[in-house]
Amino acid sequence: MLNIFAKTLLVSTSLSPVLLVMAVNRAERHTPWICWAWWLGPAIFLMILCWILLRNAEKKSQQHLIHIKEFERKDQEMLTYLFIYLLPFIRSENLAFAREWITSLFVVLIIIIAIVHVRAFHFNPIMRLFGYRFYAIKNLHGVSNLLISKEDLRRPDKEVQTVRLAHDVYLHTEGVDAQ
Repeated sequence: MLNIFAKTLLVSTSLSPVLLVMAVNRAERHTPWICWAWWLGPAIFLMILCWILLRNAEKKSQQHLIHIKEFERKDQEMLTYLFIYLLPFIRSENLAFAREWITSLFVVLIIIIAIVHVRAFHFNPIMRLFGYRFYAIKNLHGVSNLLISKEDLRRPDKEVQTVRLAHDVYLHTEGVDAQ
């Protein structure tokens, strides 16, 4: 299971689309490359960090076998997540807080704290970019969990090998299915 530091890092990585939007906005305004590189660099770093965190969790965490009795795709929640993130940036002429790094940092920290507090770190658009899908699953005992998987689930009553990321969040380890 990821510790609070790793979970906070995973939440931070989910903010890279916001940084990419800022970089594109700066480039579109024909500002010098150094002005938008300050947004693009951290965005790319956060994407790489997300990939490293997921790979590390897959390889170094204790394995759990989960029997999926029922499942439902939850990828649609990613659209809501992205919309909420990017709404303030859509064709805003001012982007006032983008010019002031202390305010920008404060806004980002508020978002990170809120996401960590509600334990929604798993709805990460970068994870979707890496090919992961999100499923609400129920095990044999009827307990609901979230499964993050690169595999497209097509039928229930299947056992999958996972690692536990949080109390009720599991990451399906690649290609190691039993059945």
